Amino acid sequence: MDDSLLYEGAMQVVPLLLIALFLDNRASTPEPRNRLGRALMRFQDRAIAVLCLIAFFASMFVLVGTVPITALTDAIVIAALSGSIGLLFGTIWRRFAITPDGGSVSSSSHHSPEDHHDHDA
Repeated sequence: MDDSLLYEGAMQVVPLLLIALFLDNRASTPEPRNRLGRALMRFQDRAIAVLCLIAFFASMFVLVGTVPITALTDAIVIAALSGSIGLLFGTIWRRFAITPDGGSVSSSSHHSPEDHHDHDA
């Protein structure tokens, strides 16, 4: 297996993650109503961008030969990619938890299959 495969993959995946972040921010989803919620969302977006840039530049420096391939560079790229993908997953999870009217989905709003049977009337 080629040692540079991780870094080549990171250089291909990071732009896609940044595009996903950009498209998510342009989507018409309701923003949190409180200031803390909005601040956490902005922090999460910035953290994703920084982690992506760390993975991208570390990979670029390894591929051009400026930095040698070591366990440390592997760990940096893997941790940065894992963190950014995990944070993006959190963003996706939050979007699924928000109903179109801006409220969150509660457990009481889900109906069991028994609630959807036909009545003979």
